[in-house]
Amino acid sequence: MLNVTDAAAVRLLLRERPRRVLGAFLAGEQTVAGAARDLGLDLRVIHRDVLALRAAGLLRVVREQKRAGRPVRVYAAVAPAFFVPFSATGAAGLGELGADRAERYAALFHTAFFREFERLHHEQGGGREWGVRLYLAPEGHVTADTSYQGADLVDAGVRYQGPLGRVLHADAAVTLTEAEAREVQVELIRLLMRLRPNTLAHEAAGRGRPFLLRLGLVPVTAEERAGLD
Repeated sequence: MLNVTDAAAVRLLLRERPRRVLGAFLAGEQTVAGAARDLGLDLRVIHRDVLALRAAGLLRVVREQKRAGRPVRVYAAVAPAFFVPFSATGAAGLGELGADRAERYAALFHTAFFREFERLHHEQGGGREWGVRLYLAPEGHVTADTSYQGADLVDAGVRYQGPLGRVLHADAAVTLTEAEAREVQVELIRLLMRLRPNTLAHEAAGRGRPFLLRLGLVPVTAEERAGLD
């Protein structure tokens, strides 16, 4: 693994697209055209990134393929893996390093979920109104949620009464013991580990369709939890 601290190289590795372009050369030798084809990006964009990555010492020319006119350069990454230490990034906190991707992922999840939810509601709603409810739940606590008008006054976590489809959006605040929290964490990790080989196999075979999966578990204070209501 190459430890990267040069300012120009660090700037490239902190950006999503140059990282993707460099990643196209990690598996072995590749041309600019081949990388553009694999990544599905414009050839000119890839060419600019390749030149920048080479100038920053992250890519190297390994050989040239002769052809009529100008020969085609074949590139490879200068190392099989790269590491940018936090101290070289100029970030104010550790959270900044992954904040951009997290924000884009969250925005896409929100857009895609409600797009699919509205489609399902249009197909299955039967003219019923969907709206916000405030009521006293059977368990004795006040609940605010969204559902169909006339639906039973129970939370979706108890019994879901909305349109059905391959969608799930569950932002839940739960109270657990430390042992229970560890158990939930292990279950979620095992789920991700089980899905990863399936994903790689389906993508290699060109089958299936992409889904976004959001999982999370983090402790908060009682005051922070109260602020959600």
